Amino acid sequence: MRDISAVDEDMRAAGAWVFTAGLHPPETATVVRAADGDVLVTDGPFAEGKEHIGGFWIIRAPDLDAALGWARKATQACTLPVEVRPLVDLAGH
Repeated sequence: MRDISAVDEDMRAAGAWVFTAGLHPPETATVVRAADGDVLVTDGPFAEGKEHIGGFWIIRAPDLDAALGWARKATQACTLPVEVRPLVDLAGH
């Protein structure tokens, strides 16, 4: 956690940090889905698998290269894979 906190602080200092959060394990999930005009609520994760998302960072980055630079630091800090994806910008900015 110390290394992750250090990356968070570096992101804040650079103006890249927006939000970060850890998630409880997948077995704590409740899935809500629409089906045939009804809504079903079930226990368990949305997708079964050996890997799951344990947390996430939302950052500001001017381009993919900058985002990948932060991802390199993040994966070294948390020792887990880091997936990089852009957010959909509905405002067109």
